[in-house]
Amino acid sequence: MSDAPFDLVDAKDSFTDTDWFNTCQATQMPYVVVRSGDATADVLWDFVTLPPSCDAKLRANFAALERDARAIFDRFALEESYLRVKPTMICFDHLPFDEAKQAASELYRLIAAYLPARQRLRYGPEANPAFANKVQDIGRSQRSCGGNRRLWVEHSGPSSSAA
Repeated sequence: MSDAPFDLVDAKDSFTDTDWFNTCQATQMPYVVVRSGDATADVLWDFVTLPPSCDAKLRANFAALERDARAIFDRFALEESYLRVKPTMICFDHLPFDEAKQAASELYRLIAAYLPARQRLRYGPEANPAFANKVQDIGRSQRSCGGNRRLWVEHSGPSSSAA
């Protein structure tokens, strides 16, 4: 396993029982995956590895979490990219591969902010200069561009409305 704050998997592979998942579950770290396809990659965060004490904090701060996740997504997305957000999962779909890795690192840091202070770990080039070399880069590169993107947001409260 690398020092990266996410697991890099091929879209054809099953990733629910990887070493990364087991490590995240054991350490109660955010479970972030970059699933690479032929031309793009998806970034997935799932709450399943976080301690139950984080649930209430994530739900209480869902508006800010969604806003901050959307800001990360907007920096890296292509026109055909889309965002799915709910309190227990965030997905950035169809990002350029290199941007997906950056977005995954930022998403990890965002979710880690909701962890108890003792569990907040620093990842990324600023914490570990060897970070960039630890994740296999399979040489995909495209540029981000603006445009209309699709957004799916699931709110769990009775007074919430979908965007």
